[in-house]
Amino acid sequence: MNEKFFDLSRLKQDRMINGALEVFAKNGFKHASTDDMVKAVDVSKGLWFHYFGSKLGLYTFVYGYSVKYMILELASAVDEKEKNYFEIMKQIEYAKMKISKSYPYMTRFLERALEETDTEIMEQTAEDRRIYQEKVAGLGKNGEIPEIADKAKREKIKKMAHYTIEGIVKDKAQSAEPETVYKEIKNYLDLLRSMVAMEKRMEEGLSIDSAAS
Repeated sequence: MNEKFFDLSRLKQDRMINGALEVFAKNGFKHASTDDMVKAVDVSKGLWFHYFGSKLGLYTFVYGYSVKYMILELASAVDEKEKNYFEIMKQIEYAKMKISKSYPYMTRFLERALEETDTEIMEQTAEDRRIYQEKVAGLGKNGEIPEIADKAKREKIKKMAHYTIEGIVKDKAQSAEPETVYKEIKNYLDLLRSMVAMEKRMEEGLSIDSAAS
């Protein structure tokens, strides 16, 4: 990569990064076209190759940039002292909402990147991929759902939360503002948390009734 890219104005840097993120997120590396990037942000193809050398060079750059940016935002949004799983998930989604304001396709790009099988891509992004996956996996791993004692049941609830978030993002991310998407995710997480608490109270009530009888 040509380091002179960073001599460009921040506005132009972001235009180029966003153009690349959008095209790679929608098409994957193999089918991504620099012609589409030119159309997306009105920057000449020659300029893309002047700064990044090749499509592989561009992909490698935006992947590394996205990983660093995402990790910084997650680190600032997620309270390391927080242990409740639902609160951690809300903090993670809040970070993604903030990111979407500046880079609408960054989260989608990173998710799409996990599906890449191109050998060169895998080699060039291996270290950044490892760092990102370890960071994301570690965020919710120790999140607790204290109302549920059964480990298997806790994992099912976490999967339910994950699938719910995934579904909301897929359904609304391209048609709604980031704040709207986050608000709906937050509402569903709060609802799920309330359902868990209600089930716990019901179980405790049954236990009291059984003991009394």
